[in-house]
Parts: sequence; structure tokens; C-alpha cells
Amino acid sequence: MKLRMVLAALLALGAVACGDDDGMMMADAGPSGPVLQTGDGPDPTDATGIAIDPATAAPADYACLGMGMRPTGGEDVTFDLEIKEFRTDDTLGDLCVRFYADNMPMPGDTCDPESDLVTDGDGVVEVTAPANGWYAYRVFPKEGPSPSLQIAGSVQINEPAPEADGGSAEGNSVSQATLDLIPTVLGFSQVPGTAVVAGTVFDCAGDPVYGAEVRLYREDGSPILEGTANADPHYRYFDGDDFPSADQPYTHVDGLFATANIPVASDGEFVFMELWGRLGESDTEAQLISCERLPVFGDTISIVNLEPLRADAPACPGAS
Repeated sequence: MKLRMVLAALLALGAVACGDDDGMMMADAGPSGPVLQTGDGPDPTDATGIAIDPATAAPADYACLGMGMRPTGGEDVTFDLEIKEFRTDDTLGDLCVRFYADNMPMPGDTCDPESDLVTDGDGVVEVTAPANGWYAYRVFPKEGPSPSLQIAGSVQINEPAPEADGGSAEGNSVSQATLDLIPTVLGFSQVPGTAVVAGTVFDCAGDPVYGAEVRLYREDGSPILEGTANADPHYRYFDGDDFPSADQPYTHVDGLFATANIPVASDGEFVFMELWGRLGESDTEAQLISCERLPVFGDTISIVNLEPLRADAPACPGAS
């Protein structure tokens, strides 16, 4: 799911909070957690909304677990990357953009309008990357006369390039007004200088997955745990209908998740994002089903879609 769709879901409730300062501690998808499934919606007979609809539930497809590889890409292709503000679809000129054909934004990177990419009046930059390979991009903050015209940071990894020259793709900028709203929707206040990470969980068939737990780790392997204070990190899942929920303890059938107030170094850093879940009824414990290493930056939204664990996955803390 693109950043636009994830963040649209985050803001679908406007400015109505979905939780309180108590927060929800990182869920335990161990022996009592559900088996990973796919389906069409919540169980209509379940008042909590947490359970999956048994009429549409099916086992999630993890037959490819540990077998896939990062796409290598083909010959270089040149295409237009159109940067839009996700909520308004506005395109802005003079946004400074770093494009990473190797899919690797780096902490400490800066953007110089004199030498780096800058959007034209239609919000477009021309970029080059290996065909069908993964690329990443980062949009840097830009001052504006109001929060709606002040651009905050955004970064997205694992985006597939077009197959041929002359294609186009969409990227996303995020206004400060939007960034300010996201934690409010999720039930707490944004701490300046912290990161937001969001995405969707998919199985081998490309379907969103019910029952997965998200875990974040520093590069040294230390976990980033959810706290009870308003300013602490917070993990949130959605309710199966693309709305954030303070009560959902793991991903619902929409596969959506978001974390916020993630403390980061002043110039950014890498973190590991892992997914855990039970593949079958006979499994008494959750296992690692996905992992990606991604960059996070203060006052910036990082997006990554989590597919089944690859054979060439990063050396994740949970795998040791």
C-alpha cells in the first residue's frame, strides 16, 4: 500500500482521538495470539471488533517464507516521479528531493537545491533507476507561510521502478499540518524531532494479513518498546476497515499499522522492523515472518510495506 493510502487511513477520522495517554503495550502474538489469516472484515458478532469474520477467514499464504529475494532490476530506465501532498494532491515546486536508485537513503544526508533534484511547477523530478528494481526517495522539509504549505519530511523505500523508459510514478510529500494531525488521530501528541513509521503487512499472495505483531529495534538489537506516557513511543493497528484503533492488539484484515514518537538521532538512523505471528494452529509460539531495515528521521514519516521474510533479508535481531 502506498504512503498516500496508509496516511489517508490514519486521517480518516479527522481529528478525533482513538485512544488515551495510557497507550497499548506491544502486543504478545504468542501462544494465545491468532493464526495469521486473510479475510474481508471484522466478525460482525464480536462486540470488540478484534476478531476476524469467520465466514471469510482463510489461512494467510506464507508458502514463500524465506524463499524470495530483493529484485535485482534490469537496464536503467528514466521516468517522472511526481511528488504530491498526499492529503490534498497538491503539487509544489522547489521541493528538494534525494533519489536513491540503490534503495538506500542514508542518515546524515542533506539536500542542496543547487545540486540535487528540485520539483518543477508540476511537482515532477526526472529520475533514473534499474527497471523493476527497488528505489527509494526522500522529500526534505520546506518552509511555508502556513502549516498546510510547510512541507515536513517523508521517506519511502522498496518502491518498484517502471518497466521501460518514459513511465511515471507517484511520490509523496507531507505537509506539517498533516504531520501534526497523525498522532492526534492515534490518541497522543507528537513529540518534535521524533519519527513516524507506517505500512501494510502482506502475505505471499499480496493479501493484507490479520494477526501479525510489529516490533521495532535499534541497530544494536535493543527493542523500542511502547510506553504509557503521552510522549513515549506508541504502536497502533487498525480495525479492519482502515481506521486506527487503540484496542486492536495486532494487525486486522486491512494489514495496516503505524508507530509514532520514535526517538531518533538528530541526523537520522536505521532501525529494524520485524513482524511476528503464528503460521498454524500447531504453532505454540509466534515466529519471525518479515523483517526490513529502514531509515528513520525526526519529524519525518517513513513508509515500508512488509512482505514475507526474504532469503536475503537483513540480519534482524529476532532471527538470532
